[in-house]
Amino acid sequence: MNAIPAKKITIDSENISLEELNERLRYIDSKSYLYAVYSFIIEWFNDKEFIRQKTSGSTGTPKEIQLTKKAMTASAHATLEYFGLQSENSVWLCLPVGYIAGKMMIVRAIVGKLNLILSEPNSLPSPPDQSDIDFGSLVPLQLRKMLDNGINIKRIKKIIVGGAAIEHSLAKDLKNIETEIYATYGMTETCSHIAIQRINGDNPDSCFTTLPGIKVENNSNGCLRIIAPNIFNIPLDTNDLSEVISPNHFKWIGRIDNIINSGGIKVSPEEIEAVIAPLIDTDFVIVAKNDRLLGNKIILLIEGQKKMIDTNKLLSQIAEITGKNKAPKEILFVEKIPRNASMKIDRRKTAEYINNL
Repeated sequence: MNAIPAKKITIDSENISLEELNERLRYIDSKSYLYAVYSFIIEWFNDKEFIRQKTSGSTGTPKEIQLTKKAMTASAHATLEYFGLQSENSVWLCLPVGYIAGKMMIVRAIVGKLNLILSEPNSLPSPPDQSDIDFGSLVPLQLRKMLDNGINIKRIKKIIVGGAAIEHSLAKDLKNIETEIYATYGMTETCSHIAIQRINGDNPDSCFTTLPGIKVENNSNGCLRIIAPNIFNIPLDTNDLSEVISPNHFKWIGRIDNIINSGGIKVSPEEIEAVIAPLIDTDFVIVAKNDRLLGNKIILLIEGQKKMIDTNKLLSQIAEITGKNKAPKEILFVEKIPRNASMKIDRRKTAEYINNL
């Protein structure tokens, strides 16, 4: 295994040795966030070459896997290089350490000799009152609530957003924010993100760009295959339909297991959602409703009340963009779209709701 950096870390501008962490751990509530952070740092510096990590379960049943510290170190180096993070830069951690995203922020701080700034993870985090932060990692729900509650994010130079897709209304609200906002693509098995896409500013990216040392291609199913020899030994096949533009650039289309077969036409709901987003000012989702003629009828479910929306006009506008065969055949409204614990739209529960109307 590659050499791991000196056994110390800078937390909230204080340089702390492994021995000090062990001593402090004796006096900290074992259920506290600080205890979880310290415990992982101590685990990182032990003699084992791997850590055990549960997958998120967002695409199936959570399972425990092993991630090598060598792979996590390589992932950290790739992120540091991509974002130009240097020794003594400040990075903000407000994510649970139980997930790979939280762990990798700590690993980046150790590997890059960064100043790790801690905040209790909750749905409305607030950056500590101190100097500007160079880099932060949030989930969409946190970013949404920070904007809605007037939290100043300008002090954070760059923010990566992961854990769930950035919904269309949030993306619109982020468009003119000064902070650089990046969507991420990755999973637990890849030690967090392997690709980045700037989503705001004057020139947002049109696709994902892979981190240094990582390449992509399509497999026989049209899904993304990730080639990252520094992170895993063999290429990793995903269930994500993607348009590979080059070995380092791709557009994410949607999950292959979300495909809707409507009258023999295969439709990716995520692909339709992306192209019609400019027409709708609130959150929405494309779902399937059982239909005797088509098998599945494509439905546009919009969050909120009908208000002044001309549904016939909207359906016509969408059909012009997507083509008649892939366009929704009906628009329905719901007070709140079903979401899971991490606030991702729950497509299964949404489909159940639609089919029980």
